[in-house]
Amino acid sequence: MELTTRQLKIAELERRKREAENDPAAFISNFCWTFNPIDKPHHFPFKLFPFQEEKIVREVQRAIDEGYDIFFDKTRAMGATYTILDTFLWYWRYVPGSNFLLGSRKQDLVDNTRDGGGNKEESLFGKIAYTIDRLPKFILPKQWDNAKQFTFMSLINPENGNVISGESSNQNFSRGGRYKAILLDEFAFWENDSAAWGSTADTTGCRVVLTTPGIRPSKAKRLRFGTDGETIRVIELPYHLDPRKDARWLEREKLRRSADDFAREIMMNWDTSVVGRVYPEIEHAKIGDFPYMPDQPLYCAWDFGLDGLPVEWWQKNPANGLWRLIESVMVENKPIQYLFPFFPGNLIDSVFQYSPEMLDLQRKTVLWKKAVHFGDPDVAKRSLISKEGSSTRRELESAGIYVQTKPASNDFPTRREKTKLMLQRGIEVNNTPGNDVWLESMKQARYPQRSENSQATSAISLPIHDWTSHHRTATEYFAVNIGADDLRTNDDYAKYENWDQDNYF
Repeated sequence: MELTTRQLKIAELERRKREAENDPAAFISNFCWTFNPIDKPHHFPFKLFPFQEEKIVREVQRAIDEGYDIFFDKTRAMGATYTILDTFLWYWRYVPGSNFLLGSRKQDLVDNTRDGGGNKEESLFGKIAYTIDRLPKFILPKQWDNAKQFTFMSLINPENGNVISGESSNQNFSRGGRYKAILLDEFAFWENDSAAWGSTADTTGCRVVLTTPGIRPSKAKRLRFGTDGETIRVIELPYHLDPRKDARWLEREKLRRSADDFAREIMMNWDTSVVGRVYPEIEHAKIGDFPYMPDQPLYCAWDFGLDGLPVEWWQKNPANGLWRLIESVMVENKPIQYLFPFFPGNLIDSVFQYSPEMLDLQRKTVLWKKAVHFGDPDVAKRSLISKEGSSTRRELESAGIYVQTKPASNDFPTRREKTKLMLQRGIEVNNTPGNDVWLESMKQARYPQRSENSQATSAISLPIHDWTSHHRTATEYFAVNIGADDLRTNDDYAKYENWDQDNYF
């Protein structure tokens, strides 16, 4: 008996439904949709490209089933977020015991679907809502009620009890839950990234990092390049995998973006500053195991910025005459008292909260010998204190920190010259998370770039003031104050320890 057209359609849907139940790639290609605000008609059936199936769906599937972490290093607009979310949805729909957590750097990027405004598709749950709203009723769980089961940062499967939850970046991210997998979206841009990463280790066997290269030093970059010694599978998603991105597309993107933006967003370059670097000599630095030397003098460099406060611990290696950066730390929007416990003779003040990483650093540095401190001559007038009626200098002195400087030598051209000389000779950089931030600051410090049609004729004399500035400046204060000949004797060190306060500035 010949089947009617309607019967054939029903049979085809039944076939596709069976495929979807057994395969996340079939679930996506058979029933999911995707949104493109640029190309009309904007709403498209989500027919996976080969790279999306092989490099995303299958990779995520193996990572979830076998229980390991995975890192997607991607260029822009590869459909990776939709692909991963739809893979999670397949587990949520068909595999019992599949609870997931979705994370991003701020709440609106996790879920902005309940505020009555904005582009809902910009958030993770907005993308899920887009997909759920377009799934056929026969694909949705039995007794599905969108209003009851899809609430703020929560998607519940009434048939098997699976839940997809959401949370924004914080130090205790994911604590208290157990998940089949966790998505950390655009992880290179998170606050509290190290703490959040650490807290996820006990809550899931599969962490899925999805990000474009960031501008600032980050846990994401350390994961990407293995500098913390952690094992994670890295999957690269360069633009040329996408059949829509041809040579014409690449040229168009190059013309509409700055050189740095093109290098980062399109070419996946994690070393953002490609032009105008202040210190290209930093490439001479040796990175490795260069620990504290108890028998050698210790020096500290500061920059008392109002928005950032770095400290760097330096020593000189007597075996080769090279300066060694043992440790460094950068804190933002903290009073100077926050860092006092990192120096001998000072106890932790209960008024401050410290992350486990900062406490580990404090336990190490507080045992080191007293240091000679160099820094900003403006310490005499900067306001970085938490006690009314006091001064920065007075507070530093109360902690046994006496900052010395040569005001006559502290103009930027002189600081730059001395720093370049120090870097050209080579330095040793101890491989620590704090020093990773310092290294990125020195690599990415740069001068502003003028447009091609700029009429300005004067030389650009000062670097851009951004997140790189404070570590860069502290290093410059160290280089210019330690002396061009890089010579300090033990007698000099003893003299500095007892320096009279009238000679501080």
